[in-house]
Amino acid sequence: QAVLLANFVCHGRQHGISLDNLLVFATDEKTYQLATSLGVTSYFDKGNFGHLPEKAAGRYGDDIFTQMMYAKVLTVQMVNYLGYDVLFQDVDMVWYKNPLELFHQKDGPLAEYDMLFQDDGSRENRFAPYGANSGFYYVRHNPRTVYLFTSFMYHV
Repeated sequence: QAVLLANFVCHGRQHGISLDNLLVFATDEKTYQLATSLGVTSYFDKGNFGHLPEKAAGRYGDDIFTQMMYAKVLTVQMVNYLGYDVLFQDVDMVWYKNPLELFHQKDGPLAEYDMLFQDDGSRENRFAPYGANSGFYYVRHNPRTVYLFTSFMYHV
């Protein structure tokens, strides 16, 4: 994951994309140190993330996968609760254009939505009729999203 983080940061800088509002939630000390050395604002909470393994999940739904999904929800909940809109993404993607410009348009085509998700591509009945991908999604701060993400914390 650390290599992917470095790739994201270097790619953004190479393409003139501001990373001033980037906040990396590191799930281990090594990633925290890397993000800091890259000049990126980073946060590592040993109490919430220190127990997470550095290795990737072996398969969808295993214990490591479940722990990482909890960390994803927790990080968004923390920032959203503090009054900020949040774009959450995994480190395995890069931007060719800053997506926040589109998401922040007050009169744009997406302004009416509280949350926007990348399509997951899965068409399994388990997820029907939705296919939200937790690897790239945007959450606007408002009472509805604060309630939703706080509720997630009580039901995981």
